[in-house]
Amino acid sequence: MLHTQALALNTKNAHLTANAITSALSTSSVTFASITYVSTVNARAAHKAVQLRKVVSANVQLFANIKQANVFANAVKKSANVTEFTTSSNYFMHTKCYSIVAHKTTQALYLYAIYNNVASTTYYANNAQVSKVQFAQYLTASAAKTLLSTNTSTHNVTNNVTHNVTVRTIKLQNIVALNVNKQQLIAS
Repeated sequence: MLHTQALALNTKNAHLTANAITSALSTSSVTFASITYVSTVNARAAHKAVQLRKVVSANVQLFANIKQANVFANAVKKSANVTEFTTSSNYFMHTKCYSIVAHKTTQALYLYAIYNNVASTTYYANNAQVSKVQFAQYLTASAAKTLLSTNTSTHNVTNNVTHNVTVRTIKLQNIVALNVNKQQLIAS
């Protein structure tokens, strides 16, 4: 899906539903998928009138019916080559479909995904495509530094472990396309 099409779908408030995603995942416990989503990014105070959005296409791992497993902890242990890793509490809880999570207080639904890689990201300021560097100029200094960093590892201070596992919880309302289990779901 072209990123301009994804942005247009998101502007129309089109998105995938939890039922559609759960149904597509129901045939396997773990699967690879490609996902396209649009997210709004907060600008720093000096640019608060600028609408910032990014369209991301990524290859991810999704999970349908895993029970009693801490997928993130297991992935970190493998990435860091360690035997112990304790996760901290989260703002969400897993539902019947492991990759659909609900916010503990608002009940808002998110897609829980482990990233394999990001295929592409396109940046927009007021619906005009801009470069990553131009986009970073609208962000706080720390957000710009994070965006422009090429370091893909994370150091978990609590466990004193450095790993390369990236998990995202993406609002379902931001997802415009999902290719999974030979099915292509497009937001409507």
